[in-house]
Amino acid sequence: MIKKIRLMLEYNTYCVWIYDENDEIIDNDNPPEWDDDQQLTDAFMAVSDLYDTFFIDNKHEFRYIGCPDDETRRKLLSLISAAVEIITKKNNGKYIIQNDIHCDF
Repeated sequence: MIKKIRLMLEYNTYCVWIYDENDEIIDNDNPPEWDDDQQLTDAFMAVSDLYDTFFIDNKHEFRYIGCPDDETRRKLLSLISAAVEIITKKNNGKYIIQNDIHCDF
Protein backbone atom coordinates (compact mmCIF):
# COMPACT_ATOMS: atom_id res chain seq x y z
CA MET A 1 0.00 0.00 0.00
CA ILE A 2 1.18 3.51 -0.79
CA LYS A 3 1.79 6.31 1.71
CA LYS A 4 -0.35 9.43 1.66
CA ILE A 5 0.33 13.15 1.83
CA ARG A 6 -2.52 15.31 3.08
CA LEU A 7 -2.45 19.01 2.41
CA MET A 8 -4.30 20.90 5.15
CA LEU A 9 -4.42 24.39 6.55
CA GLU A 10 -4.01 24.51 10.31
CA TYR A 11 -2.97 27.53 12.30
CA ASN A 12 0.77 27.76 12.94
CA THR A 13 1.64 24.47 11.22
CA TYR A 14 3.19 23.40 7.95
CA CYS A 15 0.56 22.39 5.34
CA VAL A 16 2.06 18.97 4.49
CA TRP A 17 1.09 15.95 6.59
CA ILE A 18 2.56 12.50 5.87
CA TYR A 19 0.63 9.31 6.63
CA ASP A 20 1.80 5.71 6.52
CA GLU A 21 0.16 2.76 4.81
CA ASN A 22 -2.18 2.32 7.82
CA ASP A 23 -3.36 5.94 7.54
CA GLU A 24 -1.51 6.93 10.72
CA ILE A 25 0.31 10.23 10.80
CA ILE A 26 4.08 10.00 10.46
CA ASP A 27 5.07 13.65 10.38
CA ASN A 28 4.03 17.20 9.61
CA ASP A 29 6.81 18.03 7.16
CA ASN A 30 8.11 17.28 3.69
CA PRO A 31 8.67 13.60 2.94
CA PRO A 32 12.29 12.59 3.68
CA GLU A 33 13.28 12.49 -0.01
CA TRP A 34 12.23 16.15 -0.37
CA ASP A 35 13.52 17.28 3.01
CA ASP A 36 16.11 19.60 1.47
CA ASP A 37 13.80 20.88 -1.27
CA GLN A 38 13.80 24.62 -0.64
CA GLN A 39 11.34 25.37 -3.46
CA LEU A 40 8.74 23.04 -1.95
CA THR A 41 9.34 24.31 1.58
CA ASP A 42 9.16 27.96 0.52
CA ALA A 43 5.93 27.37 -1.41
CA PHE A 44 4.09 25.76 1.50
CA MET A 45 5.58 28.15 4.07
CA ALA A 46 4.21 31.06 2.03
CA VAL A 47 0.75 29.45 2.21
CA SER A 48 1.05 28.81 5.96
CA ASP A 49 2.41 32.27 6.72
CA LEU A 50 -0.37 34.05 4.89
CA TYR A 51 -3.06 31.80 6.37
CA ASP A 52 -1.73 32.47 9.88
CA THR A 53 -2.51 36.17 9.40
CA PHE A 54 -6.20 35.21 9.47
CA PHE A 55 -5.90 34.70 13.25
CA ILE A 56 -5.42 36.88 16.30
CA ASP A 57 -2.99 35.20 18.65
CA ASN A 58 -1.64 37.14 21.59
CA LYS A 59 -1.45 36.65 25.34
CA HIS A 60 -5.03 37.93 25.69
CA GLU A 61 -6.84 36.36 22.79
CA PHE A 62 -6.78 33.61 20.19
CA ARG A 63 -9.39 33.54 17.47
CA TYR A 64 -9.97 33.17 13.77
CA ILE A 65 -10.80 36.50 12.13
CA GLY A 66 -10.83 35.28 8.54
CA CYS A 67 -9.51 36.65 5.31
CA PRO A 68 -9.39 40.44 5.37
CA ASP A 69 -10.17 41.13 1.68
CA ASP A 70 -10.52 39.73 -1.84
CA GLU A 71 -6.94 40.60 -2.77
CA THR A 72 -5.57 38.51 0.11
CA ARG A 73 -7.94 35.67 -0.79
CA ARG A 74 -6.74 35.71 -4.41
CA LYS A 75 -3.13 35.76 -3.24
CA LEU A 76 -3.67 32.79 -0.93
CA LEU A 77 -5.47 30.82 -3.65
CA SER A 78 -2.58 31.54 -6.03
CA LEU A 79 -0.01 30.43 -3.44
CA ILE A 80 -1.97 27.23 -2.77
CA SER A 81 -2.24 26.47 -6.48
CA ALA A 82 1.50 26.99 -7.01
CA ALA A 83 2.43 24.83 -4.00
CA VAL A 84 0.09 22.01 -5.06
CA GLU A 85 1.54 22.13 -8.57
CA ILE A 86 5.09 21.82 -7.22
CA ILE A 87 4.35 18.85 -4.97
CA THR A 88 2.31 17.13 -7.70
CA LYS A 89 5.15 17.41 -10.21
CA LYS A 90 7.70 16.11 -7.70
CA ASN A 91 5.48 13.26 -6.58
CA ASN A 92 5.49 11.21 -9.79
CA GLY A 93 3.08 8.65 -8.30
CA LYS A 94 5.07 7.91 -5.15
CA TYR A 95 2.39 9.15 -2.73
CA ILE A 96 -1.34 9.60 -2.81
CA ILE A 97 -1.83 13.35 -2.51
CA GLN A 98 -5.03 14.29 -0.75
CA ASN A 99 -5.73 18.00 -1.01
CA ASP A 100 -7.82 18.95 2.03
CA ILE A 101 -7.21 22.67 1.76
CA HIS A 102 -10.68 24.12 1.89
CA CYS A 103 -10.94 27.56 0.37
CA ASP A 104 -13.85 28.79 2.46
CA PHE A 105 -11.90 31.56 4.13
